[in-house]
Amino acid sequence: MARLSTTDQLADLRRTYTGENLSQAVPAVRDGGPVLPDAATEAQRRLEAQVLLAGCTAASMLQLMPPASIVTPTHAFRTVEPGETLRLHLTDRALGPLLFELLPRTEGGFGMGVAGLEHRQYRRSAELTTGDAGVVLAGVDEHAWDLGMRYVRWMHEHRGVEYTDGGGNEDEVAEAATGSALLRRVHLWHDASWLRALPMGGAWFAEWAGGPAEDEIRRKLDHPEFGTTRQVVLRRIDAPAEDVEQGLRTYPWPEEFVSAVTATEPDQRPHRR
Repeated sequence: MARLSTTDQLADLRRTYTGENLSQAVPAVRDGGPVLPDAATEAQRRLEAQVLLAGCTAASMLQLMPPASIVTPTHAFRTVEPGETLRLHLTDRALGPLLFELLPRTEGGFGMGVAGLEHRQYRRSAELTTGDAGVVLAGVDEHAWDLGMRYVRWMHEHRGVEYTDGGGNEDEVAEAATGSALLRRVHLWHDASWLRALPMGGAWFAEWAGGPAEDEIRRKLDHPEFGTTRQVVLRRIDAPAEDVEQGLRTYPWPEEFVSAVTATEPDQRPHRR
């Protein structure tokens, strides 16, 4: 029997933006507040924009992990729960690449990652916080965190990161509210091969390969209850017709250490590490 209540209809619609299941979406739309709330503070909007930028870069690394496909949809975020505290559910193997992009470091003399970002560990989740803003990584227990950090430490060694005690990038993110709004609606692109989003002038630019049409995304972003009034420039390109080379698909890298770097470095075989 079809679910016809207003609550269920709103929950189903919210799920197209967030990827949530019914047990997550129904309570969120039943409490009487905004059906898909935006971040409440500038600090939170800034951090969420930085998380989106990091997630897009992390996904490009995931594309080169076995089975190394640029045709299969590849994203860092599986589900987002956009409540007062943003909760993110990551895709398989995304934690290490995401942490590498987010945690503060100094590389080549430049601060990279989010300055001041710290980790708080809970029993079934981890929080990344700047003190005045934070995001929760759902399902990341202590064991999962340790595996993610193994990847980060290996990347630091391989890339010659100078130090990780401090550092980070303190630059402001242009139009951070737009990046935050896109992160809270990132499931709209789950069928695309990839998503690239970044600030450009007074707007954000979102480009994706395959998946939903531009008109479909524009219509959903313009929705009066679930959309956003933030300015976003959209561009859809065709999905790639050819996948990555077979050599990248079969090279026996340990999964927790696979990255875009190793794809062109044959001396990174396990016995050479």
